[in-house]
Amino acid sequence: MDIPVLKVQTREKPGKSDTRDLRHKGHIPAVCYGRGLKPLSISLDPEALIEIISGPRGLNSLIKLDGAEDRTVFVQEIQKDPVERHMLHVDFIFVDTQKPIQRDVPVELVGKPEGVKLGGVLQVTQREILIEALPTKLPDKVSINVEELLVGQSIHVEEVEFPPGVKAIYDRNYNICAVVAPTEEKEPEKEELTEEEAAAAAAAEGEAPPEGAEGEKPAEGAAGEKKDEKAPAEEKGKKDKK
Repeated sequence: MDIPVLKVQTREKPGKSDTRDLRHKGHIPAVCYGRGLKPLSISLDPEALIEIISGPRGLNSLIKLDGAEDRTVFVQEIQKDPVERHMLHVDFIFVDTQKPIQRDVPVELVGKPEGVKLGGVLQVTQREILIEALPTKLPDKVSINVEELLVGQSIHVEEVEFPPGVKAIYDRNYNICAVVAPTEEKEPEKEELTEEEAAAAAAAEGEAPPEGAEGEKPAEGAAGEKKDEKAPAEEKGKKDKK
């Protein structure tokens, strides 16, 4: 495996003023960390780094630093400007090429499932898998053939075949992808309106309110009740004449 080389310079007095000078010259600050090693402050040309990580391995590109104790590293984190998105700072992690390392590797699904051809939907639940391998054996992606998947079938991490010396790290046999039946959207059921709501709706549409709703003229029985209300007054007048 050919390891790309990145030219860097050590920073003797890292600080804000030093950072401004670096960016003025077109360089950015970076730090290299490693177990049992003292952090190493360096500077680099961001365009040179972009050229390396733009390859198929991406951030899993193994890089050899030239000019800083010849360390072999992976990119651990890149800080970018929130607006212009250019690099501001890079963290590297030192690796021993003779010892296994764990890294997240992207998943590539190959083919069109039979279940999708019959109307199903392919759901992807994991787009990366944590892999353990020697730095020089770390794959740039994990390819999984899904052509034979039918509706209701899925692929779990235990079913994935890895190259010799490469294994997945996980606590449970999680699902990577599945073909599911399409969901049908049901029309919402119409709610029954109360008499008051029906009357208000009819009034808004300019229609007559339904029978028994508010605003309806009183029935004959109601009118009769109003006549009866005068009876006590008439009886009182008859008593006064006596």
